[in-house]
Amino acid sequence: MASGKTHDIINLSVFPIAVYYLKPENFSGFFLGYMVGTFFLSPDNDIFHSKPNKRWKKLQFIWKPYTKLFSHRGISHFPFLGLATKLVYISLLIFVLFSLIYISLFFSGIYTSPITDLLNKETILYYIKTPFFVSFIFGLFLSEIVHIITDIIYSAFRKIRLI
Repeated sequence: MASGKTHDIINLSVFPIAVYYLKPENFSGFFLGYMVGTFFLSPDNDIFHSKPNKRWKKLQFIWKPYTKLFSHRGISHFPFLGLATKLVYISLLIFVLFSLIYISLFFSGIYTSPITDLLNKETILYYIKTPFFVSFIFGLFLSEIVHIITDIIYSAFRKIRLI
C-alpha cells in the first residue's frame, strides 16, 4: 500500500490534468472538493492513525467510530461507496451537533428561526443543486478514485516485484 505522502503527491499531480481535461463547471467547488478529498476525506479514514485523520488535529476523535465500523481496504476503498459512507457519517455527526444546538436553544428560550430556516427542505435542496456543490462532490469523488487507483497500481507492482 502506498504511503500517505505518496498519495498526496500523486493526487496533487493529477489535479492540473483533471482540471484541464474535465473543465469543471465551478472551479472553486471542484478545487475545494478535490483538496478536502485528498487531505481530509481519504479512503484511509478507516485507519485511525492515518495521515488524513491526523490532519483533523483535535477533531481526530470523530473518526474512531468510523474505524471501528469499517475495516481497512473494505468498503471505504470501493469507488462511490467509500465516499458515500464518509459523507453519511459526517452528515450524521453534523445532524447530531445541530440537533443538540437546536435543543439547547429551544429550552433556553432563545429564538431559533434562523436554525430552522437553515434546516428546511427547500433550502437544503437549493444548495445541493448549485454548481459549486456538484463540483465539490465531483472533486471529492475524483480524489478518491485517484487514491484507489494508486493503491491498485502500487499493490500490483509490489506483487510483480516479490515474485
